[in-house]
Amino acid sequence: MQGTEEKVHEILAAFRCKKDSDIESFLRNRAIEFERIAKSRTYLVCDLEEIKNKRFFILGYFALSLKVLVLPDDMSVRGRKELDGFSGKIYGQKIREIPCYLIGQLSRNDDATKEDLSGKGLIDLALSVIQMSVAAVGGRCVLVECHNEETLESFYKRNGFRRIMDEPDDTIPMVQMLRMI
Repeated sequence: MQGTEEKVHEILAAFRCKKDSDIESFLRNRAIEFERIAKSRTYLVCDLEEIKNKRFFILGYFALSLKVLVLPDDMSVRGRKELDGFSGKIYGQKIREIPCYLIGQLSRNDDATKEDLSGKGLIDLALSVIQMSVAAVGGRCVLVECHNEETLESFYKRNGFRRIMDEPDDTIPMVQMLRMI
């Protein structure tokens, strides 16, 4: 078993994302532990031809989990109803939280091309896994939290997400973006 674990760490260490060191760090240092404690599930997207040749190359990956989105105080009851799907209030009080599927990590390997795996293709794979969960237990919303950068926000907008709010209490400027299922 020792050799297997070392091989897994070697494969994960080969993943590169120069734009965001947190992406590399999560995959190398936390993904396995998050699996063990059922905090999230990490999905590796690999090159099938490489696997057939007994080589393992990660084209990209994504990590999924659940999160409760705390709604901003100034959100209208109508906006809350849109997210909830039933009502904007419960027991006469504004709904304050919405359960969401969280795409916590999403990245293509720097050594992979857009032809190997596009950003849209990676999002579509993540959404297909989420859709299986929706079929089993329900749910209406997918959340991403990304750096407050125009290129990232534009990417997620092109893929059906809309900006909800800035991430509260974070030292690195982040935004929360939501997509209805």
